[in-house]
Amino acid sequence: MKAWDTFAQITGTAAAALIGLLFVAVSIRIVSIARSQELRNRAAQTLSLFGTVLITSVLIAIPGQAYRTLGAEVVVLAVITGVGLDLLDRRAKSDRSNQAIAPVLEAVAPNTVTSLLLLAAGIVLVLGVQAGLYVLVGPVLVALVFGIVSTWLFLTKITE
Repeated sequence: MKAWDTFAQITGTAAAALIGLLFVAVSIRIVSIARSQELRNRAAQTLSLFGTVLITSVLIAIPGQAYRTLGAEVVVLAVITGVGLDLLDRRAKSDRSNQAIAPVLEAVAPNTVTSLLLLAAGIVLVLGVQAGLYVLVGPVLVALVFGIVSTWLFLTKITE
């Protein structure tokens, strides 16, 4: 897994930086976000997407770890991520007072895609197939791209 160290380093660093920027974005629009249960939960979903990338990067970077062990860890992460993101999504949908972000996120379902791709990668790795690391690239990219889109929406679409 040594060959994946650079991937883990780049994606982990990007995720950590984006987490910081998300806090800045939320701080800029704190009044609007604080007033809306939907926006608070959407912000938490975005944080979860970036956090999933960060944790995935940490798991890949653990030295001397077997593919099957990494796979088991990724399966657990996929389940936790899927359940957490689904809960946040349900809570966000229960408050329809602010429709600024939901339509964009619902159209593509990045939470579901991220969780299912993570699960698939974990299962492939648990089976001992090294190609699972390539499958793992998918949820990392989906989480990063849609986390960035969501953060951008916080900055540009929320009106006070």
